[in-house]
Amino acid sequence: MERKWLEQYPHGVPADIEPGEYESIADFLTGTAAAHPARTALCCADVELDYAAMAELSESFATYLQVIERLPPGSRVALMMPNVPQYSLALFGVLRAGMVVVNLNPHYTEREVRFHLEDSGAAILVAWEGAHAMARAAASEVNCRLILATPEEIAKLPFLRNAPARTHEDAQEAPTSFVAALEAGRHRSRPHSPLAPDAIAFLQYTGGTTGNPKAAVLTHRNVIANVLQLSTWLRPALDGADVCVVTVLPMYHIMALTGNCLLSAARGWKNVLIPDPRDLPTFVEQWRKHRFSFFVGVNTLFNALMDFEPFGELNFTGLAYTCGAGAAVQPTVAEKWRKLTGCALSGGYGLTEASPTVCMTPVGVTGREQTVGVPVPSTEVRLLDDEGRDAEPGIPGEIVVKGPQVMSGYWNRPEEAQSSFTSDAFVRTGDIAVMDEQGYVTIVDRKKDLVLVSGFNVYPNEIEKVVASHPDVSECACIGVQDAKTGEALKVFVVARDSRLTADALQAWCRKNLTSYKVPRQFEFRQALPKSTVGKILRRALR
Repeated sequence: MERKWLEQYPHGVPADIEPGEYESIADFLTGTAAAHPARTALCCADVELDYAAMAELSESFATYLQVIERLPPGSRVALMMPNVPQYSLALFGVLRAGMVVVNLNPHYTEREVRFHLEDSGAAILVAWEGAHAMARAAASEVNCRLILATPEEIAKLPFLRNAPARTHEDAQEAPTSFVAALEAGRHRSRPHSPLAPDAIAFLQYTGGTTGNPKAAVLTHRNVIANVLQLSTWLRPALDGADVCVVTVLPMYHIMALTGNCLLSAARGWKNVLIPDPRDLPTFVEQWRKHRFSFFVGVNTLFNALMDFEPFGELNFTGLAYTCGAGAAVQPTVAEKWRKLTGCALSGGYGLTEASPTVCMTPVGVTGREQTVGVPVPSTEVRLLDDEGRDAEPGIPGEIVVKGPQVMSGYWNRPEEAQSSFTSDAFVRTGDIAVMDEQGYVTIVDRKKDLVLVSGFNVYPNEIEKVVASHPDVSECACIGVQDAKTGEALKVFVVARDSRLTADALQAWCRKNLTSYKVPRQFEFRQALPKSTVGKILRRALR
């Protein structure tokens, strides 16, 4: 197919990437540690680990898994931690051992943890201490070994390389802490076998908007491809040795996993971990210390930061690239961010099934804030109408994607996997968008969120953009509700900046900016809206 968007690529960004450059994801860390051993890899709570330490400690965990736990290649190991160094060390240890990472949200309930452990067949769960009781209960029910990571361990990590090895007898007692596992694996040898690029690296569970969550099967080749796509794309903005990344979105989520954790390791960047994104004072303190170059956030986080007065007092001269993830960033938020920081807030689009990145705004491009950019290298994007035909430019259609970053299927769900692909191997996304003549993609909405008002298609995203543009609205969400006259009607949930804001005022605002059938019938004011762990507003929780 013709890739008309290639003309929008910045100078030096190729049409295609070569994922064969690496055999496994672990090669990112191995290569960087060999080339830049003393360069800072991770920073959390003012504790720093260099790349040599990160490589050695992750190797210790790989050895622990293979030698002490005696797990074979392909075994699943679940990680349930916030943004802490133990997460990165465990992740690379699992991958170096030829095993599979299963990412879990540390805020899951016992039922949810049990489901994910059972569905994935995880042999070990490495969990954060804060979820100890729940993790232990869930793991014991499915015969899964539990290892705990604690806040106190973080300060010990830089010194483990010089600590004496545990004796063989000590190591026979199964450790209950992550540091004990690292100590048990130190100074031991493990079998090394080549890892095929098509071996599974991650079972990455989707949001589960319908029924139980399902795991996208992401291979080493898939994720390597997406890291290289991101690396190539960002090189015009982030090409120095002193790039400092702030990771505030959780790394168990696919965006921060690939775009922060793995990309940083591949490029040798410093990755500053923020365990709690709601702790704005700590976030600002870390920004002041490190002068971040690269920041990936979501609309609600950008809003919260700009409403937090100390954030506006920071020096933003080092900020080279900001990207909005999770859901479309509202134009008013993007413009406010640009004025405050001097850095454009670029759009992007992805999904778990694509490791995740599909589209990004080219570096240096402004005036395209309402789009999610163009497809990244080696990626084909089509928009299909209801009959499965290619939609004309400017006409909405469902996004379908093909590229080396696209999953091989869903774990233990062959029928769902088959129905998720077109006959020519494009994955269906369920997202409705339009593409212009230059190849820029603008997300219209989720296919399943479309509301039918008197026979007219209405996309909640459009309504939300209008309501959010009111100066007294902090955030909002639009859904469809049953209506005797029109079949469905629009209802908007609003978090107001000014308590004097009324539904009548918002309805008048909408009448000025929307055709009559798109004007919401109902407005409900709330103190807060339900959100996912990455700050994405959950419409389904409002229905």
